[in-house]
Amino acid sequence: MKDRTWPTATLAGMVGKAVRDLRRPSFPVDVTAPPSDTSTDQPARYPLDLRPMTAGSMLDHEHVVVTRAVTGSTYRNPVSVSLYALAQHTRALAAGRSPATSDERPPGIQALLTQAGWLRAAQDSNGGWRYPVPVPRYGVRPGWYSAMAQGLAVSVMLRAYATTGERSFLDASEGAVELMLRPLEAGGCSHYDQLGRPFPEECPSDPVSHILNGAVFALFGLCELSGHQGGTVHERVADRLRDSLPDFDLGYWTRYDLRHHAPASFAYHCLHTALLTAAGRVLADPRWLAVGTAWDRYTRSPTRRVRAAAGKGRFVLREHRAGS
Repeated sequence: MKDRTWPTATLAGMVGKAVRDLRRPSFPVDVTAPPSDTSTDQPARYPLDLRPMTAGSMLDHEHVVVTRAVTGSTYRNPVSVSLYALAQHTRALAAGRSPATSDERPPGIQALLTQAGWLRAAQDSNGGWRYPVPVPRYGVRPGWYSAMAQGLAVSVMLRAYATTGERSFLDASEGAVELMLRPLEAGGCSHYDQLGRPFPEECPSDPVSHILNGAVFALFGLCELSGHQGGTVHERVADRLRDSLPDFDLGYWTRYDLRHHAPASFAYHCLHTALLTAAGRVLADPRWLAVGTAWDRYTRSPTRRVRAAAGKGRFVLREHRAGS
């Protein structure tokens, strides 16, 4: 029989986390970033300013970002590596520091290239980066690919290509997109609807999870590769995600995914509004902006915020009991 006791320390920790979640995090949309411009002479700034999100990043002895697993060990997570690289690229350009020559590159550009170099070297023959950790919430074992990782890596390597002119970075980005758009049943990262439109899956679970933030990050990578190649590879993904947005709306808050009918944490809800605002700018589509504005209004209601925090707490409690 499962032990249904709930330690006081654990409950206190949950309450503390709920209180911390009420503080609004910072996910600034970079209004200075031009839409999907990755020309070789001037890499664009990423649609989101990721510097606040990556402020606590850990670097290993090779100056590559590492993530701590629940076991306490560290590993190189392609999402964390890419977020840090894009934040450092923004830092360099915000300071007015152009890439210049290899001997004159500012620290932010060098940090981008260090992360991009690892991504290029670690990319496997399928064009992706397998995760060495499980995801119990979705029943996923180690060895999975993430569309979020694929899309973010594309954004990093396109900027590395624009900075260095090394064709291998462009080749790597194209390989990453091919795997991202490959159907889940064929070992890829995308779930296709009856219209043949892909939903990039951050976590390839069965049944599908449809995690919103990971899908939009993947979309940005697709948009940037389309901008570089003059293609339209991103359009079907953008249409699928835009049409899915009402499914994430609880009427008072947003859902993190479509597998669990639970409100997202305050941090992820705020990230959703920022991502939709950025997507509206990148795609020049006011429909994304309208939804983002509506979702942002939810955060201005104390009643809705408390309701969302309570709902999230109940969901976490059920998860804990189910896993006990």
